[in-house]
Amino acid sequence: MAFFLFPKRLYRTFLFIYNIDKEVTLIPIAEPVKDLYRDKPLYPTKRLKMSLPLPPSVNHMYYNTRNGGKRLTSKAENYIRKSRALINAAIEEQNWIIQSPSTWYYLDLVFFMPDRRIRDSHNMLKLLLDVMEGIVYNNDYYVCPRIQSVEYDKKNPRIELCITPQTNSARTKALQLVK
Repeated sequence: MAFFLFPKRLYRTFLFIYNIDKEVTLIPIAEPVKDLYRDKPLYPTKRLKMSLPLPPSVNHMYYNTRNGGKRLTSKAENYIRKSRALINAAIEEQNWIIQSPSTWYYLDLVFFMPDRRIRDSHNMLKLLLDVMEGIVYNNDYYVCPRIQSVEYDKKNPRIELCITPQTNSARTKALQLVK
């Protein structure tokens, strides 16, 4: 009996292979990874606090080119330049050290909006996380953003943020919240 392999689908611990008669063969595979790879923070008590201007939302971050591509708007490029200068100053002032590559971080945020218009604060996270990548942390994949509050400040719209490495005790506490 010859097997003709049709599309393979991976489900947790078995590989499903279909033959020409649509019979299924289950092949056990290795156990799935129980947890993501995590490095223990080298400096678990280190914090970086800073204030940055509000980033443009994802809706105002790109424009379409003639060839069907996307490019950053001048507003987004200016935000990147200005924010990186502020981030570098805060890093130097607070002696921030980038942890090992797979260290997870919590990013606590408080948004201060310029008016009472309804805005989606989550739309602003993309550019904010990308700006800090390579300076504050290695990869924004390892950042868990937590929006603590959204406030109103007409005179000084901004984001106040605090980034801390994720310790095992903080992670355990977070996991208890969802159990």
